[in-house]
Amino acid sequence: MTFDSPARGGLAGIMLPLERNRWITTLVGRHGYIPPADREGFLAYAGQLRTPTLYDAIKKAEQLGEIARFGFPASVYRHFDRLEKFPRGLLPLGDAVCRFNPVYGQGMSVAAQEACLLHELLRRRADQTDPLAGLAPAFFAEAVTLIETPWALAVVPDLAHPGTEGQRPKDLQQRLEFGEGLNRLAAYDAAVHKLLFEVLHLLKPQSVLREPELVERVKAFAAQA
Repeated sequence: MTFDSPARGGLAGIMLPLERNRWITTLVGRHGYIPPADREGFLAYAGQLRTPTLYDAIKKAEQLGEIARFGFPASVYRHFDRLEKFPRGLLPLGDAVCRFNPVYGQGMSVAAQEACLLHELLRRRADQTDPLAGLAPAFFAEAVTLIETPWALAVVPDLAHPGTEGQRPKDLQQRLEFGEGLNRLAAYDAAVHKLLFEVLHLLKPQSVLREPELVERVKAFAAQA
């Protein structure tokens, strides 16, 4: 995978293995940069990435399917947890609560986690006279924890681009610098790489990346770079 700096325009690409010796390649563009849907245009776009690795891997590869394009206008987080009342018998899930930029590949995982959370809440209430009483507020309160990590992982990098609209956290620059340093360290340290991807795949919370020892290692590595 490769990501351009926001100053260069924010082009990105990722290539992942699939079953039966196949690979899937995704190209990303922001704010006017749109990957073409034809093979020659797709390859030319890949050739604009900051490194030629992905382009070199696909330029002579056999294309097995049509190129699919998808546009995404904005990440949206609806804070139902802040409502004092919510209609009985109604419960939004997945994108209805929080819609993530799909380039980060976390929306379906979060929806699945929310479904598991709902199952657990209903299990706890199975013996109550009115299991649905207060279900929505309880669900929204616990869903906040599920959404916290993927929201930070998806929104903070997008806010680095000057053309992105949205409220930026006061420590945005520090977060971006830490993220860049963490990615650089992960490229050299297998244990850090594994930990980072466990967080990206929502197997561990983002808080594990803020352990003091790891933070100091990231700072030291960034200083050397």
